[in-house]
Amino acid sequence: MPDVTPEVTTELDLTITDALQLNPRVDWAELAQTLGHTPKTLARRWKLLTERGSAWVAVVPGPAFVRHGCASFLAVQCRPQAKRDVARALVAEPAVATVSSTTGVADFLLDVFVPGFADLARLLDDRIERIEGITAVTSMVALTTYREGSRWRVQALDLEQSTRLQRSTPSTRRTAPPSLDDLDRTLLDILATDGRQSWTDLAARCGTTGPTARRRIERLVDSGRVALRCEGAPELLGPIVPTTFMMTVPPGDLNTAGNLLGRMPRCRVVEAVTGTSSIVATMWFRAAGEIAPFENALTREIPSLVIADRFITMHTYKRGGHVLDPHGRTADVIPLAAY
Repeated sequence: MPDVTPEVTTELDLTITDALQLNPRVDWAELAQTLGHTPKTLARRWKLLTERGSAWVAVVPGPAFVRHGCASFLAVQCRPQAKRDVARALVAEPAVATVSSTTGVADFLLDVFVPGFADLARLLDDRIERIEGITAVTSMVALTTYREGSRWRVQALDLEQSTRLQRSTPSTRRTAPPSLDDLDRTLLDILATDGRQSWTDLAARCGTTGPTARRRIERLVDSGRVALRCEGAPELLGPIVPTTFMMTVPPGDLNTAGNLLGRMPRCRVVEAVTGTSSIVATMWFRAAGEIAPFENALTREIPSLVIADRFITMHTYKRGGHVLDPHGRTADVIPLAAY
């Protein structure tokens, strides 16, 4: 993708992004009724954003993934002179959804999704730990998802607009996670390249019909096994300081802490995990100065909670399968293979 000077973000761009975060595949005609713009205007603005890599709809594991698959956070340490090569190797792994370089003792934090624990062991033994330059890997297996990234919003809509879009969002329903066959996996791989491509185009690329493609994808989204997530680059969303906290609470306070964190607007991800910390939570702050007041307020709210460590993201190389350029724009897609 060419290195271009970003256009000035308009309020309409943010409004469209927020709307697609609530309902990633909403029809432009339906959205026009809520936003007060013509479908042609909305489609044109979205096309400009996607062509520049400033916004996109990704296909990612949903909140129910941990019930049938294995999600894990990895903290990776490596030799200083090997960071660039290590980052490139980690980004190339289809099981690694997100790769971020961080402050603190970990050089990289990873989000990993595989079908099961045996697959995680093989990934670590045969792939990750064999990467030249890596000196240590700490894995934390997710046990419960309190919030995942598709729920984070830029919050540009008013309450009435949000309510109208939420009512038509199918992911508010939850059914038993279905088994996947070859057609499901093909549909997900192709949809990952453009989460808003039409059902007709998706079906044609997968050798099926539009109604079948729609029914299959909506079934997976409704079950929580898969999520569609509208993402944006910093030039669209504005300054963000992603910060990941390692927290410990007594078992009796785990759900209270997880649910409290998950309700916070700045919260991106909250998981109960294995390891020395019982919770991993990522918050998207607007400035580093917000971190200390957040910690103080949180520990006052839950006195038993201990913040063991925190990592500020320096650069995100990959998010939800999308490879990002130095400006945080999507430049390529490596479909995830673990659904």
